[in-house]
Amino acid sequence: MTTITLASTGITTPHNAFGALPIQRVNMDTAVSILRKAYKGGMTFFDTARAYSDSEEKLGQAFSNGWVKREEIFIATKSGAETPEELRAQLETSLHNLKTDYIDIYQLHCVKQCYRPGDGSCLYEVLQEAKAQGKIRHIGITAHKIGIAEEIAESGLYET
Repeated sequence: MTTITLASTGITTPHNAFGALPIQRVNMDTAVSILRKAYKGGMTFFDTARAYSDSEEKLGQAFSNGWVKREEIFIATKSGAETPEELRAQLETSLHNLKTDYIDIYQLHCVKQCYRPGDGSCLYEVLQEAKAQGKIRHIGITAHKIGIAEEIAESGLYET
């Protein structure tokens, strides 16, 4: 399987990754089976989000309790939080649901602007704080509007 390095994270993983949005449509046992088959088939990068209903819990169930060594997989999740308090709470919920003490890539999800240090929102500062605490390894962001995505890319602030 071809490998890629994800932006400036240094994470090298097989080119194929698992997007966890669809597993919200199946029960826990089916989801765990699917996720484990994906891992056994060579996938090591799993992407989810707080917005994907119970997909974080399903990932947590699939890869916890010694089934796989945590350092053998990469987990990305996202938050649509718009306040520092909400972002901190969602991060803690994600860590709990995923049954892990760190998230490889934590992303602001579907943003309306490029969040920057000192912009008054304090969202970027919360991400930096979480990274310093070891709760997240890399800071990412997603945008669905081209102008915002271009501004984010030009900012150089985000690792993905």
